[in-house]
Amino acid sequence: MVLFILALMMILASAMTERTAVMYQHTAVTLDNLQARWYALAAENMAAALLQRDALDSPSQTNLAQTWAQEGRRFTLDDGEIRATIRDGHACFNLNAIDHRADEAGDGTPYPTNVFVRLLALLGEPPLRASQIAAALGDWTDSDGQPRLNGAEDEVYMAQTPGYLAANQPMQDVSELRLLAGMDAALYQRLLPFVCVQPDDALQVNVNTLRPSQAALLVALFPGDLTLQEAQQLLHNRPRTGWSSVAAFLAQPTLQKTDTTLARPWLTVHSARFIAAFTVVTGNLRFQLHSVLQQSGRTFTVVQRRYGLSMVVDEQD
Repeated sequence: MVLFILALMMILASAMTERTAVMYQHTAVTLDNLQARWYALAAENMAAALLQRDALDSPSQTNLAQTWAQEGRRFTLDDGEIRATIRDGHACFNLNAIDHRADEAGDGTPYPTNVFVRLLALLGEPPLRASQIAAALGDWTDSDGQPRLNGAEDEVYMAQTPGYLAANQPMQDVSELRLLAGMDAALYQRLLPFVCVQPDDALQVNVNTLRPSQAALLVALFPGDLTLQEAQQLLHNRPRTGWSSVAAFLAQPTLQKTDTTLARPWLTVHSARFIAAFTVVTGNLRFQLHSVLQQSGRTFTVVQRRYGLSMVVDEQD
């Protein structure tokens, strides 16, 4: 009987020790997560201050010579580091703008839809598939359940394994592209440098912050005779601090053979929205924060935040 009681006590003690260890580990991870979150939010505040300073120095023009555009920012912590990048929210095609404003050419198709179709074609997609993916994107982001021509709604996605429904609302993240009918992994990867997701359906592309590697988006904005090589050269030869106005950009000799009327409303040289990404690595924890910062008067405010958390298995740079 005594031996039985001793054995029982040992089992209970072992169980309590194991439970205490699990609780301790859970508490430690929670505290690490909370600390990483505050590190990321502090970096976000620094980014907002940096953008504010650049905006005050140049209130009517944004370019890649400004401080915010510096790449590869890293801040050392006692037990890790913070990595920060800032991307111009106007140096990409806003996927939520797919149905924005009617095309003035008269065929009823929104101009951004035509731009997206041309971008897909420039990335190597056949015309029919490009139109199908653009229509699927429009159906994904609109509020109704009626498929448009070449589009896709719930019945298409429910036939997948596993089945799912069309969002029928604006995209929240670029990764939703992978769910579109007609999309595959290779095309998704090719599209990533050219697209973004904004909280609204606005589309204004800053010709001062597009990089030569994004020249396909510039070509897609012009329905005329601008070639990819010409667009790359145009961006490569851009003044260090960019063009002073859209008119100055459109006055470039390369563009004189191209009808710029339709593209002009979608171009800008000033950016009021930026996409910032922060990664905090501490110990075995990686915490990510993605923020959309919008200029409001003389300051920048956060209009969208997304958090991510993962464990680092093997960190290699």
